[in-house]
Amino acid sequence: MMPEIKEEIEEALARIRPSMGGADVRLKDVSEGIVTMEYYRPLSNPSACHVDRTRANKEIVTEILEDQLGRVVPGFRKVILLGEE
Repeated sequence: MMPEIKEEIEEALARIRPSMGGADVRLKDVSEGIVTMEYYRPLSNPSACHVDRTRANKEIVTEILEDQLGRVVPGFRKVILLGEE
């Protein structure tokens, strides 16, 4: 993974995270236009009032990421999320 691409992805993630409804992702790899990330679902604590669980699921997070990362990753093809459902 090229350092400048990693930096651009991390900057994009910083902008994207607030719109992911409490879910989070961590960059694992970028190869041939495929961005692989570890997915962490929103907190399961019902008293965590700052988490909007109505919007966050893996499919929505993937769509958000693909929209934004397609702008910064050369030859972007797709996002793969690994981890929690």
